[in-house]
Amino acid sequence: MKNQETQPIQSDSKVAKGLFALGGLWAAIFAPVILIIVAFIIPFGDAITRSYILKLANTELGKLFLCLMISLPIWCGLQQILTLLHQFNIYPKREKLLAYGLALAWTAHAIYILFVR
Repeated sequence: MKNQETQPIQSDSKVAKGLFALGGLWAAIFAPVILIIVAFIIPFGDAITRSYILKLANTELGKLFLCLMISLPIWCGLQQILTLLHQFNIYPKREKLLAYGLALAWTAHAIYILFVR
């Protein structure tokens, strides 16, 4: 009888994988822009520039952008942490529940802060 190599079963849902991929793409595209705005434009800009940025952040579209800017990279980052742990053969109990639950909690908190409060 041959030794058959078994591959681990990937039980991640398509939604979680989609949020992971979208989070990485979102962070790669928009994070440098936000860093430039926060690091250079807001501190060194005039008062009119700051007021325009604050007015934009107070609109519904601005709040949606901030919510996505907060939550999507979190989904990507926690998935990367799980992958890193697996590469070092560290398998915490209930790892996916912990990672996805934490990402969902941070997303719910961002939604609460931006839209409800």
